[in-house]
Amino acid sequence: MNHVISFTGYDETIDWHIVEVNEALATLQIDVWHQDKRIHQMTLSFEEYDRFAHEFRIVHEQFPGIVSFENAGFIFELIYNRLGHVRIDWRHVDESNHTLQSDQSYVGQALGLIGVYT
Repeated sequence: MNHVISFTGYDETIDWHIVEVNEALATLQIDVWHQDKRIHQMTLSFEEYDRFAHEFRIVHEQFPGIVSFENAGFIFELIYNRLGHVRIDWRHVDESNHTLQSDQSYVGQALGLIGVYT
């Protein structure tokens, strides 16, 4: 399996590649890519993934707000302002922050690929 969720900025993209679904353990293995370089690999429980998707949907529909996600020292944030502009930030602990500028319509495509959660 390789399902890709793209968080698209104006000039660059962060992709989450779901490379394995382990139903017995209820986990997902996700590789995080920036352009053509893998920057993080994580294993998430279905519950963690669903929680992120739920928070993402709420902030996306009711901006402004921040969706924050952390896994093994990798921090990923979607920061919505009141005008629908979105800043995509990521970093590893003790490293500098990386930022992509985007807008709500681009990031909404990622939400659609994750799925709609209530």
